[in-house]
Amino acid sequence: MYKPSGRTILFFCAALFMVCAALLPTDLIWAADIKIPEYIDRINNPYILPDGNGPGFFKCAIIGMVTGMLSAAIGAGGGLLVVPALMTAGVSGIYAVGSEMFRMFIFSTIESVRMGINRRIKYVLALIMSMGTLLGGLGGYALNNMIFIADPAGNDIFISSIIALWLIIYAFIIIPDFRADAHKYALELLRKEKEKQSKSEAVSTAPNPPAKQQKDKNGDSRQAEGEVKSEAAKEKGNDPEAKEHNPNTSQEPQFEDELYPDEEPWEIARSLRRIKLPPYMEFPSTLKNGEGEELEPADLKRNAEAPTLGEVEQDKQERIPVIPIFLITIVGGFFMSITGSGGVILTFTLMTKAFACVAALVAGTDLARLAISSGGLTLGAYGLNGFINIYCITGLVFGTISGLHLGSKGLKHILPYRVKGLVSLLVISVIINRLLALPALLRKAGADIYPGLVATLDSGGSYILLIGALIFGGWIIFAFLSGVYNSLQPVKEKGADK
Repeated sequence: MYKPSGRTILFFCAALFMVCAALLPTDLIWAADIKIPEYIDRINNPYILPDGNGPGFFKCAIIGMVTGMLSAAIGAGGGLLVVPALMTAGVSGIYAVGSEMFRMFIFSTIESVRMGINRRIKYVLALIMSMGTLLGGLGGYALNNMIFIADPAGNDIFISSIIALWLIIYAFIIIPDFRADAHKYALELLRKEKEKQSKSEAVSTAPNPPAKQQKDKNGDSRQAEGEVKSEAAKEKGNDPEAKEHNPNTSQEPQFEDELYPDEEPWEIARSLRRIKLPPYMEFPSTLKNGEGEELEPADLKRNAEAPTLGEVEQDKQERIPVIPIFLITIVGGFFMSITGSGGVILTFTLMTKAFACVAALVAGTDLARLAISSGGLTLGAYGLNGFINIYCITGLVFGTISGLHLGSKGLKHILPYRVKGLVSLLVISVIINRLLALPALLRKAGADIYPGLVATLDSGGSYILLIGALIFGGWIIFAFLSGVYNSLQPVKEKGADK
C-alpha cells in the first residue's frame, strides 16, 4: 500500500488551499444574490456584525488555551468547551458554532499533517468518514439555520439543550472509565506494597551467618541484600544491566503515541469486528486471544503454510466493516454542526472501544476527517453565510496552539486516571453551565420567568464553568511547571546517597 511522505502531504494541503482560494470569489458573488429577510429590524437581528462588547482577544485566548489542553488530553477538537464558553461570554450560539468550526479546521489540519508524517492515517477510511461527516453536517446546519432564522433566541436554547444532552451521553462513558482506571491503579499500588512487605519479611527472617564469619557480617549482608534487589529487579524487568545487554526486553506496542494510548476494548468488540457486513477495511486491532497475548498483524503470517482456523479468525479481527463506521460519522457530523464538537467523542470512543482499533491510527484518521469536513462546512455553510465571530478567531487559534503544547508536556507528569478525572470534572461543569443558562435563554425568548431567579442561575452557571476550567487548566499548568523545575535540578551521581 502506498504511503505518502510528509512532503506529499504538505503539497496536497497547499494545493487544497489554492483550490479553495480560487473558488472563493465565485461563491461570494453567488452569496451576494441572497435576499435579505424582511424582518431585518427585529431586536434579535441575525444579520449584524458582532459588536465590540463581546469577548475580546485575551478572553478568547484563555478559552482557546484551556481548549488546547483539553485537546491534548482526549484528542478531541475541544468544541465541547469552546461553544459553551463563548455563549457564556455573550456570543450567539450559531456564531459560536461557526467560530469553533473555523478554529477546528485550523487545529485539525495542523495535527493531521503531523499524524500523516508519522504514518498514523488511513487515508481511504478518512475520505469515507469525511463524506459521512459532511452529509450529517449539512443536515445539522440546515436545521440549525432554519431555527435561527425563525427565532435566534430559540436557537440558543436548542444549541444549549443539544450540548447538554451530548455531554451527558459522553459522561456515561468517561466517568465509568475514570472509576475503573482509578480502581486498577489502587489495586496495583496495593500489590506493590504487599510485594515490598513480603520481601522485607524474607530478608529479616534470613538465617544468621556462622560464628567464624562474624568479621565479614556487614559486608556479606550488604552483598546479600544487593543480590536480592538485583533478582527482584530482574523479575520486574527493571535491571539496568539486563536492559543494556538486551534493549528489546520490553517490546513497545505497534503505532504507539504518547498522546493517544490504546484503550481497553469493550466485550462486544470481538463480535462487532466479526460482523458479516461488507465491505471491509484492514485496521490493526487491540484485541487479545484466549491466551491473553496480543494478536499479531495479519501480514506477518507464514507464507509457505496453509492458514489454520486460528489464523482465519485472526484475519477477521484485523479488519472492520466500513458501513457502521460511515453511519457513525453521519451522526457525528450532524451533532458537530449543531454543537461545534467535532464528533471525536463519538467516533474515537466507538472505534477504540467498540471496534477495538489502535488509538493512534484512529486519532490520525479522525483528525484528517475533521480537517476535510470542518473545512467544507466552514467554506460551504457557516463561513459562506457569515456565521463566524471575527473577533474571536485570532484569540482562539493563538490560545489553542499554546494550550496544546502546554498540555502535551504537562500530561506526561499526570497519571492517566487523573487526566480522565479532570476531563470528567470539566464535562460535568459544562453540563451544569448549559442547564443553568436555559432559564435566561427562555426569558430572552419571551418566557415569563422571575428576573432575580434567572440572574442567580445564570451567574451560578458561569462561576461553575469558570471553576471547572480553572481546576483543569491549573492542574496541567502546575504539572508542566513541576516538570520544568525537576528537569532543571542537578542530576544525582550514582552512589551519592550512600
